[in-house]
Amino acid sequence: MADRIEQITTPDAPEPPGGIYSNCLRVGDQVFLAGMTSTGSDGAALGGASAYEQARVCFERIAALAEAAGGSLADIVKMTVYLVDITDRPDFGKARSEFLKPPLPCSTLIGVKVLAMPDILVEIDATLMIGAGSV
Repeated sequence: MADRIEQITTPDAPEPPGGIYSNCLRVGDQVFLAGMTSTGSDGAALGGASAYEQARVCFERIAALAEAAGGSLADIVKMTVYLVDITDRPDFGKARSEFLKPPLPCSTLIGVKVLAMPDILVEIDATLMIGAGSV
């Protein structure tokens, strides 16, 4: 019998309005996260115009969803990062180093022209394997 899809939610990473997609789905030991941004309930970016602060909000949300799914940030195996301004890469890297420790996940960084909301500078999606990370 195949594993069932389970939606994972937490108030620390609010679901998108309108029910247009899920933030987090777990299938067996695999967890798939939609792109996390720092969008607040009013649509403005938490963290203001700082890519570093916005990235921190993204990682806090990813951590909350990982924990709600039974895992941790150490279980991330793949991450895709979208930056509106590629020169924000060092600021993103600083935030990443505060949340992730070796072995670091496989990662792709993409420079984009715009994200879903005009104030959003960073978006991060991730795939986790629960229990695979170091303790």
